[in-house]
Amino acid sequence: MYKKIIYILIIFSVGISVGLTYYLKQQTSLVQEEQEMKKEPEVIDPIVLQVRGMSLDEKIGQLLMVGFVGQYLDSHIQKMVTQYHIGGVNLLARNVKDSNQVKKLISDLQKISSIPLFIGTDQEGGINIRFKFLQELTPQTKISDTVAAEQIAFDRAAELKDLGVNMNFSPVVDYVSNDKSYLYKRTFGASPNTAGELANAMIDGYLKGGVIAVAKHFPGYGNVVLNPHTDESVLPISVAELEINLASFIKVLTNKNTGAIMTAHIVIPEMDSKPATLSYKFITEILRNRLGFNGVVITDDIEMASVGHSVSDIAVESIKAGNDIIIDTYTPKNSIIIFDRLKQAVLNKEISKERIDQSVIRILNLKKSIGAQ
Repeated sequence: MYKKIIYILIIFSVGISVGLTYYLKQQTSLVQEEQEMKKEPEVIDPIVLQVRGMSLDEKIGQLLMVGFVGQYLDSHIQKMVTQYHIGGVNLLARNVKDSNQVKKLISDLQKISSIPLFIGTDQEGGINIRFKFLQELTPQTKISDTVAAEQIAFDRAAELKDLGVNMNFSPVVDYVSNDKSYLYKRTFGASPNTAGELANAMIDGYLKGGVIAVAKHFPGYGNVVLNPHTDESVLPISVAELEINLASFIKVLTNKNTGAIMTAHIVIPEMDSKPATLSYKFITEILRNRLGFNGVVITDDIEMASVGHSVSDIAVESIKAGNDIIIDTYTPKNSIIIFDRLKQAVLNKEISKERIDQSVIRILNLKKSIGAQ
């Protein structure tokens, strides 16, 4: 009898335990369901959604800023915009007649593009300008205080925006101490710290005027004498000297308004045997990782002699190094060659689709920052 009571109690205890465990599990499940219902739905960035919906051709096109010959739309540039989905156009003097012509050209370009284009140009002031008919042409060598720097950039931006230009490859941030050097007359002619401060003021002024400033040429041409458009550029400096050249860029990279950086086709043997434009060490390890730049990185024109000779291979190496936009302006037929090579590189998994998406997201965010998206 005693054993039977014990047995019944054991069964009863087990039953209670099982029942309690089941009840607690049910309650936990209900609580979890309530918590899930209370959670905010995942919000996906509209730019990310836009990129997800783009074809590979559309994405690759956004990486290209090209040029063409003439002052009005020709069949080539129309094809590049409508069939190859290019992200931007670089205007040279050959594309410019007068104010009315430029306005019509840019308007016609934007009308045929499904995504607003970057319309870029070199309007630095001084000896490097594309629109000689504009009023604000002050050279950087004449700018010595931040108030004037910001005002000059603002006035210049207002004139450019009126034409339809939304991106200016300015200011020149390179530290150049030798007045015989190739780039000296286009710089501030100041110490790295002062150059950085003046550049920041100009970047702010451009943005207030509605134009994206592209600070250039990272990591700096330094005291190179030969013209990188026509000659290979090698800067035999030490790591310590490189840090001096980087100082003005480091200053600029602390400015939240710095949305874009242009690279230099400069070889610094102490760091890399490749030109900086093609160097993973410079573009990804230093500019992006060490200095923390998350904006758009733009190559200088890849037809310049200092970067090499095969534009298709240069384009692939540029993206692999960490650049976002490739400029190729002088020879229109190269645009399609570059496009095809980049697409092949993605299809062959030489460049990942994720890497392309990173650049397109940065590009579209920059366009959005000036209302061009």
